[in-house]
Amino acid sequence: MISWFNISANGRIMFTGTDSFYHVRRVVYTVQHFPDTITFDSYINFPYGYEIGWPPLYDQAIAGLALIAGGGNPGIATIEMVAAIFPVILGTLTVIPVYFVASNIFDKRTAILSAVIISLIPAHLMISQAGATDHHAAEVLLSTAAFTLFILALKYSHEMKLTISNIKEIDKKLVLKPIFYSIATGLILTLTIFTWIGAPIFLGLLVLYSFVQFTFDLKEKRQSQYMLINVIITYITILLLIVPLIEIGLRPGLEMSGMFLSEFHIIYVVFLLAATAICGIIASTFSKKDVKWTYYPAAIITIGIIGIALLNLIAPDFYHQAMTGIQYLSGDSGVLGTITEAQPILFDGAFTTKYVWSGFTIFSLTAIIGLFVAAVEMNRKKYPAEMVFFVTWTIVILVLTLSQRRFSYMLAINFAVLSGFIIDMLYKQWKKEQEKEKKPQKLSKKKPEKTPLRETIVSTGIILLFVSIVSIFAFSPLVDTLITPNTPSSDWQETLEWLGSNSPDTSYYLEPEQTPEYGVLSWWDYGNWIVYIAKRPVVANNFQTGIEDAARFYVTSDEDEIVPILQKRNVKYVITDTWVTTGKLGYIYDIAGEEFLGAQQYEDFVWGDEKLRPNIINLHFFSGNKVDNLRLIHESEGADLNVKLDNRSDNSTEISNIKIFEYVPGATIYGLANANEMVSARANVTLSSGRSFEYENEAIANESGWYELTVPYSTTEIPYDSIVEPYYVSMSENTEDIEIISIDEKDVTEGNNIRLDLIQQ
Repeated sequence: MISWFNISANGRIMFTGTDSFYHVRRVVYTVQHFPDTITFDSYINFPYGYEIGWPPLYDQAIAGLALIAGGGNPGIATIEMVAAIFPVILGTLTVIPVYFVASNIFDKRTAILSAVIISLIPAHLMISQAGATDHHAAEVLLSTAAFTLFILALKYSHEMKLTISNIKEIDKKLVLKPIFYSIATGLILTLTIFTWIGAPIFLGLLVLYSFVQFTFDLKEKRQSQYMLINVIITYITILLLIVPLIEIGLRPGLEMSGMFLSEFHIIYVVFLLAATAICGIIASTFSKKDVKWTYYPAAIITIGIIGIALLNLIAPDFYHQAMTGIQYLSGDSGVLGTITEAQPILFDGAFTTKYVWSGFTIFSLTAIIGLFVAAVEMNRKKYPAEMVFFVTWTIVILVLTLSQRRFSYMLAINFAVLSGFIIDMLYKQWKKEQEKEKKPQKLSKKKPEKTPLRETIVSTGIILLFVSIVSIFAFSPLVDTLITPNTPSSDWQETLEWLGSNSPDTSYYLEPEQTPEYGVLSWWDYGNWIVYIAKRPVVANNFQTGIEDAARFYVTSDEDEIVPILQKRNVKYVITDTWVTTGKLGYIYDIAGEEFLGAQQYEDFVWGDEKLRPNIINLHFFSGNKVDNLRLIHESEGADLNVKLDNRSDNSTEISNIKIFEYVPGATIYGLANANEMVSARANVTLSSGRSFEYENEAIANESGWYELTVPYSTTEIPYDSIVEPYYVSMSENTEDIEIISIDEKDVTEGNNIRLDLIQQ
């Protein structure tokens, strides 16, 4: 809750990240239409709209709590407060399954340590702090709870050596325990499916674990039915629950989509169930015929490859969706390659450990050591089921995180347990060394007494105090996470609030099945902020919709291409920002299908031929100079970038961080001039911020002497508290024959023509 003091400033709550804002938009809608959530939104991918793939449960849960807190009719302040606190509740609850995972695999002191450590890992705090209203905290809580229950099921069934043949011989109360825990696992995993579209990761983990456990059990020459029973019951439970729920909510045309709740998920669970059964049948056959255990992995991998090939032939739609999901998880899927959080955690142009350190601090080191020691311990103990499952789970999430750093928050659970394990082991070793130094005690035939409670409390307290002090005071990533939440910058907040107050209202904000009046074009990173804070439709948002048109708009230098994009998307406002022009430009060029040559090309953009200058540079650095249809109407106070706009000068110009342009048809000035001569129109513009600049546009008269140029600024009835002086229109460098002309706002917005002859006919 420490971040609450930063997110609740200025009389409203400002959420963290980007997806949080869209979740809260859905929550506001759900409160008014409970339990329905937004499944199609005309406010994104404007004007076409977009089918929302996010499952509904997370937003429904927040909306339900808000309805309770608000007595059935909560205001926006109540909704935002509940939404901001919800991830804190989930993050706190996650401590409980973390404790039970650690206590059932290792011991209770390790469990206490793990519970404290998960509360100190920045990767976990990032998703569970106040204002982080994304679904990540929910998926972590649900998956950890489900795996805790599954570990208990494995532990109990393994202890009683449960098989199908001896179920009747075992006490019913004992048999019901693992069955109950398996059913509960299936129930929680079902909730996960309806919370996060990536939940198939967790379902598939059970099959992978089954394969690993079958292998180890064959090595140790023991039966595996205890494990097989639990996995089968879990999958059957999931299947029974999702079939009716998914069939009710199927969307036409999306019946077989891995990115939406669809029949894909039903077939996927059936596929996993069949794969587990096949693994079990082959393992049983190998066991009965006493086939060497090392052949089992080779047999399963071979059958798996054949099965996947057959699946491509028999069910190509399902196969395609499954492969798309795998590409998504590996980060090798289209635009994912341009997203920072989808990059490998150990790579940022070159090998780096900064993301590991910022996500886990010292616990990255203790966890890796702990994983190695746990694997050795697992081998020494002859592969107990619960430990094999935990190690498999850890390795799968570790691989995902190595592939995409965004999955750090899931790995935090495993790293917390492993760190607790290794710290406790080091403490025990130290304690053992201390006891060796003591004088030998007299031998006694009595049983050794348990460690006194007081000693346990003191020793555990010392460890916890050490871990807490080191984590809080020694590592800046933890402190940064707590006191500087990732909210939109003050410039972005002010800019979007200005846009919401100074632009015409759009309709259907809470009726998103209908199309509003106009849209806003920005880079996709800021789309969700615009939709929620300014309440305006966007072309591109954080679902990466509309990014092709946005990319082309930014990189093109041809105004004949710019205007069709704006008209096609019915755009009224364009937003640019400094980070797009610097840190993101290479990615934008990639998406636009063009080559970006880096720093040298960047200098050419600013100092080179202005006709080859990309639109984003011209708009953001040069205030849209010589652009016919876009006028600068607002810019942020913050200006973190200084740019030399002229290589012949030593002076740099401050560039505002964020700028808003309005698209207008523009007023066309036309008339007679000297044939083939350049005609220019110049006007001084002063924005409401007080900054002044000169707008200029130009055109060449044809062989008959007719010229035509379009200007976007009016000089009378000027909106947005700007001041625009009359235009000075002249030919070439001729400063003697200058015509002064005023342009009415109506002429600019209606695209009127105004005749101005510079020579007499």
